[in-house]
Amino acid sequence: MAKFGLMIPQGWRLDLPKEASPIEQFELMLKIAQEADRLGFYSGFLYDHFHTYPTVTTNSCFECYTALSAIAMRTSKLRLGQLVTCASYRNPALLAKMAASLDVISKGRLDFGIGAGWYEGEYKSYGYRFETPAVRIR
Repeated sequence: MAKFGLMIPQGWRLDLPKEASPIEQFELMLKIAQEADRLGFYSGFLYDHFHTYPTVTTNSCFECYTALSAIAMRTSKLRLGQLVTCASYRNPALLAKMAASLDVISKGRLDFGIGAGWYEGEYKSYGYRFETPAVRIR
């Protein structure tokens, strides 16, 4: 049987209605996740990014882990994850704690993806060192 998932809009790809307030935008995210859950989608994912892409704007871009926690509370079957967590955005122990907490909140529905990161502008705008690919992967 085929399994289908979706990217839940969160603002990273400028995919939320600009004219809506941040509260309305987040409610839309929740409604989309709930509808995907109701329709039998297998999974719903968010990006682990902090500001919009490909252009940095002042538009909303909701943080992945806090948003997924809220989505977990409003869904019951939808597997939840990030495409993908940037390993160098958070201390490894903190990231493990966040992921473990989200897995409990979602009752075991977390699909954890991790990568080395690539978005140099985001690293710099948040004060993170942008190392070479070999260093980020290590």
